[in-house]
Amino acid sequence: MDAPSDKPRYRIKTVGIKTGIPPITLRAWERRYKVLTPDREGNHYRLYSNADIQLLRWLKAQVDAGVPISLAAAELKGKLAGGEKIEMPEIDENVKVQTTPLNSTGQLADQLYKTLVKHDENAALQALLQAKASLALAQLFEKVIIPVLIRIGEEWYAGNLLVATEHFASSFIRASLLSIYQRLPIKRGGQRILVGGAPGDLHELGPLMVAILLREQGFTVEFLGPDSLLEDLADYAAAENPRMIILSATTSESAKALRGFKVLLDKNKRPPLFAFGGGAFSYEPALIDQVPGFYLGKTLSQSIQRVKELLPPGK
Repeated sequence: MDAPSDKPRYRIKTVGIKTGIPPITLRAWERRYKVLTPDREGNHYRLYSNADIQLLRWLKAQVDAGVPISLAAAELKGKLAGGEKIEMPEIDENVKVQTTPLNSTGQLADQLYKTLVKHDENAALQALLQAKASLALAQLFEKVIIPVLIRIGEEWYAGNLLVATEHFASSFIRASLLSIYQRLPIKRGGQRILVGGAPGDLHELGPLMVAILLREQGFTVEFLGPDSLLEDLADYAAAENPRMIILSATTSESAKALRGFKVLLDKNKRPPLFAFGGGAFSYEPALIDQVPGFYLGKTLSQSIQRVKELLPPGK
């Protein structure tokens, strides 16, 4: 079989139809992962070849199978650089893949919300995969998942959603986040960080997202789940010598429970840094000064940046 033509001929909308990848996703992949460099017409519109379409179909197949786009793109570039043959699907000019024209993070969040409140797990998975392919993980969390969780919580509180729906949505997102976390490579020898929830705090999605983003940044991360027992955690830190412990609190009570933790850690021979965050400190900023340690900030992005400042490479 002849190799696919590398002659530029298709605009981005047509490529989206042929591959099932929305234009917003194509642009994000090109900008972030440099897998393709499409030609440009005189008016600067992107032009793609049949060879480009096959590469994109291969990438989409990996993402649909659960492989993070960052890893799939790195694998593809490695194969191409090594001259390795890549088995790709043939292009059928008569087949058009239907795509949902989602062009903003608000639309992506709305699509995920609608599928979750319908308890449509397959559609929710597709909506999440589409958002995940279009956005960096921090954007996915801050612009899609967190707004969806807030919206579901507000609608449940207002009596517009059943408890079963709130539980279904939370369980689906938790499972999806754990899948992302477990698929990220574990960097051996990286600076080790323990992440969990404050005592009595059963909300684990926030600290889980922090754990994912830190692992993505190359830290060696252990996610310990919600409702940490501080004395036990201090003993574990004494035995394992992590560089930092991060605990999240969403209620005033769980935040106040953290006030004596640094005293426990300082009894260790090599005490780790203690950092904290969570919604409790946004609702009651006065709590920040009551907890000895490093406050990471209101947003996930602020938290990750603060950790990188506290634990610079090589320190």
